[in-house]
Amino acid sequence: MTVSTTAKKARWWDGDPTQRYWMELVSRPNWGTELISPDEGRYSHMWDVREGDVVFHWLGVSYAGAGKSGIYGHSVVVGRPQAAPENQWRSTTGPGVRVPLGDFVPADPLLLRELEDSAGEIGAVKDQLINDYGAPIYFPFQDGSGGFRPREAYLAKVPRALVDIIAGLRPESDWGGSAQPLVSPQQAGGQNGVKETYAGFCADPVLKKAIEMQAVHQAKAHYSAAGYSVEDVGAHKSYDLRVIRGDEVRHVEVKGSQGHVQKVILTRNEVTHANDYDRTDLVVVADIEWERRLDGSIATGNGVMSVYPDWRPSPENLKPLSFEYFLD
Repeated sequence: MTVSTTAKKARWWDGDPTQRYWMELVSRPNWGTELISPDEGRYSHMWDVREGDVVFHWLGVSYAGAGKSGIYGHSVVVGRPQAAPENQWRSTTGPGVRVPLGDFVPADPLLLRELEDSAGEIGAVKDQLINDYGAPIYFPFQDGSGGFRPREAYLAKVPRALVDIIAGLRPESDWGGSAQPLVSPQQAGGQNGVKETYAGFCADPVLKKAIEMQAVHQAKAHYSAAGYSVEDVGAHKSYDLRVIRGDEVRHVEVKGSQGHVQKVILTRNEVTHANDYDRTDLVVVADIEWERRLDGSIATGNGVMSVYPDWRPSPENLKPLSFEYFLD
């Protein structure tokens, strides 16, 4: 096996396609959709993450509560690492790296106290790697004067040997370490049809639905406060809400995003309807706050709402993303 080094740190996983496991030490409430870190030396292995890799999510005491630290699920990497010039990392802003995640699967927590039962075997794997490649190795656990615990680092590399050793760690959908995943990961183009201005993806259907519902909820509240009766028709119409006040009937298209929005994705039917019906409004709810609960569900908060009344999609602002082609 060929081992490369960056900043004199051993990449013992280079050249081995079965070494596709990582562990994130969760540091923010909206976890499970991307990895995010500063672009600096101690985070340089963020650039080693590849599509199809599996990321386990470790929640510490601050998120899980006392005595409940452990792994609460896993995600699959659905895109390449990307530079983020204005990256928000904790309380600072600067150059960073983002890695899009999808297919989040919550799990019965694999708690620290359960992992302690395998501490000896886990330590043996660590010692062997250090013996073969030298330190540091980005190992996920440490065992010293403070007892057995996760290593205090945002992203750690999980050797495949640990997946074999630790009962309950291997994902049920895992592809077994073959050269390629059984199902290629799919990239998503944005949140609820909205493309964020930063290089982000959302392939998490639970989060996508929660963001959509929050945007519709805020739009309903806006029109109700303005004296309209509101009907949600999104399940069977090419727009989301029908709002009525006296003789005035408006159709409302709603888009939502967890980030800042510069453009939205529209279907052909949405564009056609907005051009055909005079009283169509576009409502965009951006920067929707959210966090993932321990059971994998999503809690959302208010976003920033913009209303575009009597909206017409201007041709110069429309860009085709796909075409339908009829074969001869």
